[in-house]
Amino acid sequence: MNKEKLRAIIEGNIVSGIIQFLILGSAVVFVLESDSTTDSHALHYVVLDWVFFVLFSIEYILRVYIEPRKRDFIFSFYGIIDLLAILPSLFLLPGFRILRILRFLRIFRIFKATRFILAVDRLTEALNEIRRELLALVILSLMLVYLAACGIHYFERVEQPEEFGSILDSMWWAIVTLTTVGYGDVYPITPGGKIFTALVTLVGVGLIAIPSGLLASVLTEARVERKKEKNEEDVENESTEGVDNRHENK
Repeated sequence: MNKEKLRAIIEGNIVSGIIQFLILGSAVVFVLESDSTTDSHALHYVVLDWVFFVLFSIEYILRVYIEPRKRDFIFSFYGIIDLLAILPSLFLLPGFRILRILRFLRIFRIFKATRFILAVDRLTEALNEIRRELLALVILSLMLVYLAACGIHYFERVEQPEEFGSILDSMWWAIVTLTTVGYGDVYPITPGGKIFTALVTLVGVGLIAIPSGLLASVLTEARVERKKEKNEEDVENESTEGVDNRHENK
């Protein structure tokens, strides 16, 4: 069997579906293995882990074999992910068992065999378009965390010295409040602190909305641009076909 036929098989829907099933199966086994109540099935998990290791290793070797530029594939992003998917199973010795958690990286290989890779590319392009805005937003967020921590420290340091005794201690509250998470483990009890918290929360809502709006805007523009390009290509193809048909009729 030549490489082209082998490539068609490996990248075909059947093999891709099997690989996706194995990826999900590996993730499920990893989750079940973490449950201490299933120790009686530990041997089964070890056997399944070696089965996954053998199958993923075979697929990786075949992919390296069919690639014309093997070095480029091995050191590409998904080539590294493929390698990381099989290496942890080699470290089953007691001192290296902690590395088995890297098996979860196998789930990222699902992107190769599906249309998700196109979405990842679009998302990457969108993030690249707004990288300056995101950098400015990160700097602004750090400034707001600092100011919020200073403010709540001023209002609450006397009443709650353990929680807000220093600006450094107050930064945990500032981060949780600005991100609108609100764990409730630390909260203001003074009137001034409550009013200040309300203002910080309102700022936090806007802070969370800004990157979402920027990303949505860029993705929308990218979709419109791609649709426009596709329509232009369709019109050009139709024109070319029309010219070819006229020549044939002559």
